[in-house]
Formats: sequence, structure tokens, C-alpha cells
Amino acid sequence: MQSDSSTAVPTPESTTVPQAQYTSNETLVAFVESAVAYVQENGKKTALAEFNDPNGAFVRGELYIYAYDFNGTTLAHPVNPEKVGVNRLNETEGGVGTFLREMNDAVRNGDGFGRIAYINPTRGRTLESKLAYGVQVDEDWWLGSGIYTGSADLPAAANPTIRADYPAMVGVWRADDGTVYFLNDTIDKMPAGENRWVVTAQDDRVISGFKIFSLPDGTVENQTFVGIFNPDGETISFIDRPGEWATGSLADQNTLFIAWTNPGDDTATMAGSLILHRDITA
Repeated sequence: MQSDSSTAVPTPESTTVPQAQYTSNETLVAFVESAVAYVQENGKKTALAEFNDPNGAFVRGELYIYAYDFNGTTLAHPVNPEKVGVNRLNETEGGVGTFLREMNDAVRNGDGFGRIAYINPTRGRTLESKLAYGVQVDEDWWLGSGIYTGSADLPAAANPTIRADYPAMVGVWRADDGTVYFLNDTIDKMPAGENRWVVTAQDDRVISGFKIFSLPDGTVENQTFVGIFNPDGETISFIDRPGEWATGSLADQNTLFIAWTNPGDDTATMAGSLILHRDITA
């Protein structure tokens, strides 16, 4: 494939702001090929441990190695470690499942290239087109990486203009802490555990995405959600995949207070609160 996404260099007479700097296709391919060589030299177990290390040799700016088996199970992902061991082939959020099926075919037929629309945290969390390149390691699995190549070519409804009276919410939001209350004859409380909300799309007053959180027994849940801004432009009504409701209130553009309730079961009703902070490093 030709390197039409190589680093852009403004002409000397240009009076406009220089174009964003993008990694070249050649750099992407060389990076992935070096990871394949590492597997061949060190074996699968050692290589996957290195690929999963966020401080390892295969995390270089926007470039990092991810690995999947051909059934869609994540073997390595240093940016989203909670996905390791998770089968994502039928994951609809963000088109991940479709992307993995396309990459399975691409790496098997030797082309190796694919595309996905993905949030670019280094450029204002805008939705951009990401070029992926993967290589089949053996009959069971493949590895790859990706580079941003500019604005995503999406249908108008998927990437609309957001009115000024509704804050831009696309991005990653994390909770530093939170509390869960169990209400029965007594009121018991415990820490909420890990919470990460990812807003992947916004259509005017409607936002959507997924949230990842820890249950009291230590298991991790991944649920899709939709949120709708109320007319005040500061409060949001949320509903998630199980049909539970929550209310969000923006304290400022980077801080979101969440309050939620859950009917629970015959033993207790649950309620909770979180303070989510926009992750500007995500």
C-alpha cells in the first residue's frame, strides 16, 4: 500500500497552521514486523508479556502492539489491559467486532491492512480514521498496530456538529473513587471499585458509549449506555444495557457527578455515587 499518510510538511510560503504530524505507513509496517521477529526469537509467552507491558519496548507513542487469536480473544493490549482474555468478535461498540473479522481475513490473505474509526487522544479526542496493519504469527493468532491518518470519513449522522449549548463529551472518563450503598433493614456501604466510562459518539444532546466497572465480587462488567442532556445543558439522564437509570451532573467541562440506583434483588436495594474526571491522557 502506498504511503499516502506519511508525515506532512508545510510549504515555505504557507500562511496557514501546519497540518498535524502523522506516522508513516512504512514506520507502522516496520514496527509490526519487529514485533513478529521478537516472537520468533523469544517465544509466544515472553513476547505477549512484553506486548502487554505499558512500559515495555513495544509501546512507542501512538504505536503499540496488540494481539488476538482468530476466534477474537484478546491476547495482548497494553492500553486496555482489561480486554486481555476477552472475546471481542461480537462486540458492537465502536465497530470492534467487525474490525476484528476484517483483520482476520486481511492477515490471512497477506494484505494485512484494515481501518477503524477511533478516538485520537493526542488531537483533542477527535474521532479519526486509524490504519491498522497486522501479521499472522501462526495458525492460531496474529498481532498488529495502528496509526491515525486524519478525520474519519463517517456518515453525517455519526459525526455531527454539536451545538454550543451541549458540552462535548466524547472521551474517556474515570472515577477516582465512589461508594455503593446496600439498603435493607440496615444501610451498608463499600467502595465502588474501578469505573471507566467511554463516550464514543455524540449527536447533539445524545451521547453513547460503554462503561467498565468492578462488581463487589471482583468481576468486571462492560455495559453500553446512552445519555441524554436535559435542556439545562448540565444534567444528563443515562440508561444502560440492563435498563438501569443514572443521573449525571457536570460540575465543569472535565468533572461529571453520577448518582444511580438499582432495584437489586430480594435481599437489598443498591444505590451509588461516582465522580468521573475526563482522562486527558487516554
